[in-house]
Amino acid sequence: MNDPSAMRLVSPLSRPVNRGPGSRSSVWRKVALAASLTAGLAASLSSPAALAAEAPLATGERHVLAANDCLPAPSGPVVLTVEGAVSCGNAGSRQAPLARFDLAMLEAMPSRVVATHTPWTQGRVSFSGPLLRELVARVSEDASGLKVRALNDFVAEIPLSDIEDFDVLLATRRDGERMPVRDLGPLFVLYPFDAHPELLNEQVRFRSVWQVTGLTLE
Repeated sequence: MNDPSAMRLVSPLSRPVNRGPGSRSSVWRKVALAASLTAGLAASLSSPAALAAEAPLATGERHVLAANDCLPAPSGPVVLTVEGAVSCGNAGSRQAPLARFDLAMLEAMPSRVVATHTPWTQGRVSFSGPLLRELVARVSEDASGLKVRALNDFVAEIPLSDIEDFDVLLATRRDGERMPVRDLGPLFVLYPFDAHPELLNEQVRFRSVWQVTGLTLE
């Protein structure tokens, strides 16, 4: 179970050092550097990887590095990245596609509302968001395992039987409002505890990851 109070979401970034040209720089040195950069760029653009990335897609090909008929490109900040056994991706490569979602994309999926008590909230709370099983089915044809990663790198393994047997949400809203990071958000794996009291155990609590940022499908 991840602890948001122990997280440090933003680490300070070092400012780049801006060094001016040395006093001994010469025109010839600049010319040589420009020629070297031009040659390197030309070589990289003619490499097999670059050519493959620029090659036209065959009809029906699904794994591209932009929006496609399988999964559109996010228009807002990416809040969830799905990797691993992804068969419907909008990023990464054809060999290792990724599925990236912004909040609008997640909320455009069929949504469910689950009203329940949880070990981390006061009283009965309504959460809404896509069912986790529908999200997995949206991007993968043959997933056999699921891991959930939080912003603080906490990782929990969720059996696929859990999301098939129960209406487990990847909640995007709490009582109709989007959830900030300090309050379980932006994404929260929610089990229907009131509907299934047997889920109130330590094992399931550790699978109820908040501040979710990624899924790994196996």
